[in-house]
Amino acid sequence: MMFPFFTFGGMFYWFDKHNYAGWRIQENIWTRRCRLLDPYDVRRANGDFDVCYEKLLYFLKAWEIPQPPKKAVVFIHGLYQKPFSFEKMARAFSSEYETILFSYPTLRYDVMKAAKALNALLNRRLDISKINFVAQGVGGLILRQAIALNPEWLVNIGRSVMIGVPNQGYGWSEKRKDGRLYRFFFGELGREMAPSFIAKEIPPMIGEFGVVMGGKEDNKGFMPFFKEDNDGILRASEASHPGAKEEYLALNKTHFFLHKDNKVIEMTHAFIDHGRFGRGIRIRKEQQNLANIWDK
Repeated sequence: MMFPFFTFGGMFYWFDKHNYAGWRIQENIWTRRCRLLDPYDVRRANGDFDVCYEKLLYFLKAWEIPQPPKKAVVFIHGLYQKPFSFEKMARAFSSEYETILFSYPTLRYDVMKAAKALNALLNRRLDISKINFVAQGVGGLILRQAIALNPEWLVNIGRSVMIGVPNQGYGWSEKRKDGRLYRFFFGELGREMAPSFIAKEIPPMIGEFGVVMGGKEDNKGFMPFFKEDNDGILRASEASHPGAKEEYLALNKTHFFLHKDNKVIEMTHAFIDHGRFGRGIRIRKEQQNLANIWDK
């Protein structure tokens, strides 16, 4: 007999295989064993996938869990973030959308592995009529790669918002990505944030999407030695992406807190609903070198 047991939701050794109404079936990357977590990260079953899925169906019926909305917003976190770092933003969507907080082992997966795991999860949810996305940091690169693999769920894609995503690469990582210390702290995903890797290996974003970045609009940002506006981690020009329907600068907001800012949450909700951020500060793509990078 298995007793309910509180967990931390998985961050380094688990990835989501199935997600429904806040319940998750996760698989351990080492043992390949699965577990069923309820919306409060309490383990309700373990074993292989089929055992956990049958237990999920039991709880859905026994607890009379209502069917979630047919529209969904999938949240993809970045490095050193947990899925539930999006909890505040997810609450803003919960009355109209099913919120899916995708979890993957950040330091042990590369972009391709995480993208395939995301696609496998969403391919099990073809009951969703419209799938929207909110991605932060390297999560945006995972989304770009997942879309490029042309999965089944792609016919139901909606709008996407990319928050502080290194769309053109994280310049600081270029010279450090092969160092032992860098690889230890940032894993393969950290190495794949290098501009040279993204330019060659990560397909550009497609569809209807918007970009949010942080900074001060003073050409100094939070880290003056970057020599241009930045959010303390990422330069504004590095987050820009050609083809974005709208790009906005969230003033005086640092990288890891962008998705928790009330204004950013409001703008993200508006874009998912209507395809417009509403009021904000637009970043105009006046730098010719950005276009040149993507033309290569």
